[in-house]
Amino acid sequence: MILNNLAKRSIFALYLNTTASINAMKTLKVTILLTLFWAQTFGQDGSDTRYVKTFAVDSSIVGQYIHLDFYNRTFASRKTDTVTITIDDRPIRFKEVRHDDGFNNWFSQQYLQSFDEVNDQTIRISQFKLDSVKPTSFLVTMYVDFYDENNTLLSDKARQIKYQFDKKNIVEVLVKSKQL
Repeated sequence: MILNNLAKRSIFALYLNTTASINAMKTLKVTILLTLFWAQTFGQDGSDTRYVKTFAVDSSIVGQYIHLDFYNRTFASRKTDTVTITIDDRPIRFKEVRHDDGFNNWFSQQYLQSFDEVNDQTIRISQFKLDSVKPTSFLVTMYVDFYDENNTLLSDKARQIKYQFDKKNIVEVLVKSKQL
């Protein structure tokens, strides 16, 4: 009888330990999952671009690399603006290409690309350099690249072209941040 009671107590203790271990494991799993989820909410965004309103652009930005955001703000937006720029006395329509999801936006992934091919080539304006700020306009140097039908850069055709844009057509200026 004593042996039988001892066996029952041992089995009951083992059951309690097993149940406690299972509950402890469940609690640990839930705690780990919640911690991982919580940690992700504090993840760092990536950006090397500052957004400056057109009216706030002054001589402190002269000489820096920029992009121009035409007509409508495209930050974290799906709306694409178009602009016509004259190159070699020929008006060419460009669309803004913005790889910006509101969390990650890299300067090198923003550009203007021609809608139509010119001499079987796509034109891409990879960036601008702000040369001067006037009361109603920006004077810039455009960095113009040409791509063939296979989207291969034709580096021997790359050019830098001086251009002037009216401020009234520009919503924001995207400035390449200084690298630390």
